[in-house]
Parts: sequence; structure tokens; C-alpha cells
Amino acid sequence: SDLRQTLLYSAGKEYGRSLQEPPPFASEIGIIAIGLQALDPSLAQYETSLSVRFATYFTSMWWNCVAAFSTDHKDALTKERPAVVVLDDTLHTSHFRALCAAQATATYSSLSLPEAQPSFMEQMEGINIPVEDTLDPEVAACAQDTLCLQGVALNGDYNPTIMGHIIAKLVYDFSLQDGFNQLGTDGGCVVNCRAYKDTTGYAPVNSRFQGTGYDQRWQPLLEDNGKGFYFLQEHVTPHIGTMAKFRYFPESDRDSVVAPEPAYSKKRDVEAQEVISLMSTLDDTKKIEIEVFDNKLRVVDGIFGAFIGKLISSGYADSELASPDVFVSYERFIHFILGFLAAEFDSIIISWKEKVRFDFVRPTSIIKEMGDAEITTWAPGGTRTFPARDFEAYIRVMPHSEYVSGSACLFTAAEEYVIAYMEQISLDTIFPVSFPVVNASESKVEPGLVPSQSVELSYPDIKAMTEAGRQSRLNGGMHFGASTDAAVLLCSGIASYSIDGVFSLI
Repeated sequence: SDLRQTLLYSAGKEYGRSLQEPPPFASEIGIIAIGLQALDPSLAQYETSLSVRFATYFTSMWWNCVAAFSTDHKDALTKERPAVVVLDDTLHTSHFRALCAAQATATYSSLSLPEAQPSFMEQMEGINIPVEDTLDPEVAACAQDTLCLQGVALNGDYNPTIMGHIIAKLVYDFSLQDGFNQLGTDGGCVVNCRAYKDTTGYAPVNSRFQGTGYDQRWQPLLEDNGKGFYFLQEHVTPHIGTMAKFRYFPESDRDSVVAPEPAYSKKRDVEAQEVISLMSTLDDTKKIEIEVFDNKLRVVDGIFGAFIGKLISSGYADSELASPDVFVSYERFIHFILGFLAAEFDSIIISWKEKVRFDFVRPTSIIKEMGDAEITTWAPGGTRTFPARDFEAYIRVMPHSEYVSGSACLFTAAEEYVIAYMEQISLDTIFPVSFPVVNASESKVEPGLVPSQSVELSYPDIKAMTEAGRQSRLNGGMHFGASTDAAVLLCSGIASYSIDGVFSLI
């Protein structure tokens, strides 16, 4: 898969050895890499706020399996010792923790992400990892009674399969109270409820069929499936900015962290011309950057692989989460990705709060309002001159407001988290982040044409990578320039809470 390939490619680039010669990281990490391969296609079907949310629950389960099979580590979500723990310390090994994580992933998928489960089960079967496809009935019968769950674990001799069921059930129960409205029942709905529906009464000021006038508020875009079905966007999860629970960011700071008022022109005409101009200069590398950086899971995997490679190339001697004979233990890897995704998750919540507060229109709406006026900019197949009403961004414009850029917030949190984590474990913060080569004609947007020759995206460090990621949102026509700059200001500092949080768990 793209994810597994990206992880191993990035690790191999930093380590400097052939991928046919496995680098010394814990073999249990391979279970996670293969699991990601199965989860990616399903997660990619969700909007960013939801795919990141799911990812944080998977990493929380993986860490909670580590914590349960330990004498002192804490639960990723409650920040306390796990409600159910393995009392036999001879079972406190990476092997049992990884088997627990595999079962937890299968069980949670059956409850929350059923479309991912068949592929995950197939991948686990392919590497001889035993997993069950439905929640264990004894675990289900306990409901939320933790004493009952501890008894089930004890009666099952703390088998990693039963522990995986228990941990998945506890995480699933937590997820239903996180403010995202997963079941659609948070607003009082009792039947025919819609998952993740808004609970705050948000409604767009401007409809698709009227101009934005001078208010410049967000306007739903018209989308279609290429088969004759057309639909108008609804702002995805507008409620999470005020209702969702943070992982580590303090609730007391939710309202005080705000984005600056942008100095946009009254009708956005100046900013629209900047978008048109930027898109007229797209080359193959910029196009591939737009596509790669839009796939947040692929970006995450590239960073994870670079982290593994850095620890290996440094000959890292782990004093906290060590495993014999490897530079990168399973536990260290899970710990790193747990905090990374927590930082991204908290940045999503903060950016969504500001998106709804400003409720600003996207470039696509402004440019289309120019009607028959001719513009010269990118179109499929190359730069062309055509009526502004036919303008589209290089990739799909997500169904949420323009300011601030949620992607730029994610990149900011990622950059600051990686740097702070490396400093915390006393390693150099400069190491390359690379992505697999995109061969000629393999563009998702312009297949057969782009790129004209192979393109490899490789950046000297995380700062260069995240800057390219933020710029790609402007190059692709999804945002005005101020949106990414404001995101840096808004989301700077969020990662520090995730650093403090994840290191408090060990």
C-alpha cells in the first residue's frame, strides 16, 4: 500500500540501507505497518476531521495495550492507570502488546469502521496474527463495569485476544462521549439519526444559488459523482470546535486561542487574482506536492518512517522504552505516533473552532462569481484561458470554510511535535523526510500526463516538509494566502501539550 511503502521508504532513506536488508527496529512494528495498509483506504473516505479522529483512537488502543501489559504506564485517554490491567508481569512483552493491539484494531473496526475490517482481517491472516471479527460476548455483557471486565481478563489468563477486546470496548465507549456525535444521538435524536451531525445549529449564510455579496461568508460548493448525481456541500462537523474533547490541550484555553483578523480585500478580488496567478505556474513537482500533501495519512506515514530511520542511524540507546537488540522498540514507536496524532487532533479542534467563527468563503466561490470574465490559469491538461465560472481548484475543495487552513494547522502541529519529541529524547532534530517516487503519468488528477518524468519528494528536515505542505494548499487554489499564515500563529504551541501529555504516561 501507499502507507506501508511510504513508511518503509522514508525509514530506508534516512537509514541509508537497502529495504531488502531490514533495519534493526522491532518486528512488532510490522504489525502496525501492515495494519495501516488495511485501514488507509477506509480512513481516506472520511473528511479530515474524522479520519484524524479515528487515527487517534487506533493509536490510543495500541498504546493502551502497552499500558495494560505494564506495571506503571498510563491510559492514553484517561491519563490514569488502565481500568483493566495484566497482573502477570511475565506477559509484559512487546509480542503480547502487539497481539493485543491487533485484536483491539479488529474489534474497534467492527464497532466504528466496519468497512475497514475485512481488509484488516485478511492482512492479519496473511501474517498469521490471530484476530476475531466481533466483540467477545463476555466483554459485551460487562457493559461498562470495569470489575466485570477485570474478571473476564483474569478468567482468560490475560490472553492478548481478550485484552484486545476489552481495550477496544473501553475506547469505543469513550469515543461515544467525545463531542463528535458519532451515533447522531447527541442532539436528542432517537431514530434515523445521522452520524456526526451538527449539534450547534450551524447553517451557512449564503446558499449555492446566491452571490456572496459583501459578507464573504462560506458558500456550499456543488459536487457530483461523475454519474449524474449532484449534491451541495454541508459544512463537515461544524460543532467540534466547541463540543469536542481535546486529547491534551487544556479546555480552559479553548476560547482564548484565536486567529487574527485577516486583512482581506472587501470583495476578495485581490486575493482571487493571486490564486489565479499561482495556479497558472503549476509545474509537475508542485502538482505532485498538492496531491501527496492532501493525503494526510501518507504524510503521517512518511514522518513515522523518517522517525524510525533517524533513531536507527543515530544508534539510539533508549533508556525509557527499550527492547533488546533493536534501536527502535515497538513501545517507543507507539509512544511517538500516539502523541503525534494527539497534537494533530487537538489542532483540528482549534482550527475548526476558528473556521466556524470566521465562516469565510473559499477561493472557488469568489472566482466563479466572476462569471464570463476570462482568466488564464490551470485547467486539466495545462494552463488555459477560459471563463471564470468554470474554474476549479486543482483538487477537491473540502466542505468547510476557508479561514483558517486546517491542513496548515496540522502541518504546524506536526513540525513542532517532531522537533520537541526529538529534543525530549536528546536527538538531533535535523533529518530528512522522503516519500516514494511518483512515476511518470501516475498523477491522480492528471493521469497519463503528469508527471512527465518521475518525481521524488524529499525534504532536508521536518520544517522544510511542513512549509512545502502549507504552500501546497495555496498552490492548489484551496486557500487564500492569509489562511496558512494565520494557521501557524493559531496552532503554534499546541504540540507542547501533547509532548507533556505523552511523556506523563510513562
